[in-house]
Amino acid sequence: ERVWGGRGKFVGKKKREATNTKKETCFWWFFQKKETPDGQYDPQTGVGILCIEELSKEDKGIYRATVSDNRGEDDTILDLTGEALDAIYTELGRIGALSATPLKIQGTEEGIRIFSKVKYYNIQYMKTTWFHKEKRLESGDRVRAGTTLDEIWLHILDPKDSDKGKYTLEIAAGKDTRQLSTDLSGQAFDDALAEHQRLKALAIIEKNRAKVVRGLPDVATIMEDKTLCLTCVISGDPTPEISWLKNDQPVTFLDRYHMEVKGSEVTITIERVNSEDSGRYGVFVKNKYGSETGQVTISVFKHGEEAKVLETMRERVQTQPEA
Repeated sequence: ERVWGGRGKFVGKKKREATNTKKETCFWWFFQKKETPDGQYDPQTGVGILCIEELSKEDKGIYRATVSDNRGEDDTILDLTGEALDAIYTELGRIGALSATPLKIQGTEEGIRIFSKVKYYNIQYMKTTWFHKEKRLESGDRVRAGTTLDEIWLHILDPKDSDKGKYTLEIAAGKDTRQLSTDLSGQAFDDALAEHQRLKALAIIEKNRAKVVRGLPDVATIMEDKTLCLTCVISGDPTPEISWLKNDQPVTFLDRYHMEVKGSEVTITIERVNSEDSGRYGVFVKNKYGSETGQVTISVFKHGEEAKVLETMRERVQTQPEA
């Protein structure tokens, strides 16, 4: 770096520090010849910093910091490509490997998960290998290994007694290698297996319980003497029992009231509706795994009353307490 005519200059590497500045000195950050608003500058210390939260291929390129005032201008350039970029990624990989937390064991819906948290993971510059009882593990039907930006994990599906034992995670970053181990046996295995079985049972219940999936609006209005059709879609295994309620009382399907079920689609029809048909309707579905009610409020109006009825229904919905 150089000083010319007493103007400010840059020193340092990863952050840029402007010296010999004054109050009027201006500082700019550029990336690929375009000014970037993410850069920071403290005129008190002369330090300029550009933070990249998650380095990616989009950040590859030429960075330039410029300082100027009435005495002149100076700049400094960082070529973040090629070996320079590789060096940063390698260092990030080393930091990531050192940041890895001790292995933890967790029961999941699918099985047992062993994982370590890291501050940063890059698949290109960090390599991971899992071992079970000193034997290298490969992903297969029951064992899956993977990573996210901040986690390295091994998932054991449908765990068995043969899965017990010592597990080791080896993280290699550049010339550095780190190993983390945990023992999946005894109480640790029993606790994780019990949690897996609990979550699996809950998932089965949630998947198969009776539900009203979609179809019913919150509010519906209809003119008297018309035919009203309410349709909704349900789910559940075994097939749910279905009943309709009006103002929390069972609907009797006689005369003008009819119900039709086609697969998962349930329709209730009311012919020649009148004012007495107004009210809060609900379809109640139930099977051995649980039950649910879908609700809709119906208002029957006479000719010329639609606007008034709509306003009344909106007020009722707004003041109705949540279930």
